Amino acid sequence: MDSIATRCRRALRSLALVALSVVPVSSSRAESPSLPEPGASVLAIPFFVDRKLGGTLRGSLEEAARRLSDEKCREVLADFTDGAGHRLDENLAGTGKGMPDYLGLVLFYDGSRSEPCENERVLAWTKPGSRAVLVCESFFRWQRADPGYAANIVIHEALHTLGLRESPPSPGDITKRVAERCGR
Repeated sequence: MDSIATRCRRALRSLALVALSVVPVSSSRAESPSLPEPGASVLAIPFFVDRKLGGTLRGSLEEAARRLSDEKCREVLADFTDGAGHRLDENLAGTGKGMPDYLGLVLFYDGSRSEPCENERVLAWTKPGSRAVLVCESFFRWQRADPGYAANIVIHEALHTLGLRESPPSPGDITKRVAERCGR
């Protein structure tokens, strides 16, 4: 039987490996006071992305952050509640961050080997309240085909990290509401 000290050392090594597998991906310019043009890289948010994903998420993360810099888009937070009935904008306030800066707290990992990603319709997933989002291979097909939709999926998953559950609302209803508030 392992001693408590041995189990603690193993746990710390595991945490260190997780920390080493995440790298910041920063935008190159300072934040603008007005809503930037689509595709513009103007937000200085360090995104944390699993090394296995490399920089492939950068465009979708930047577009999601750009969309969330718009007040109308941020209204989507008031449209949903967590399992305890708290509005997501209230949960966001508890982080001390605003949108889009909150995206810098979300960790994006390669989820290609996870069971939910075996379903081609799942682009990314997380558990409500977790800051870790697992990105599926199918996400990147959509990212190439429809970058705006991919950015909305990033926002959809960010809502889950703030506590939003599914069924109800359905995944499609969540993404539809994001598109209504944030653009297509």
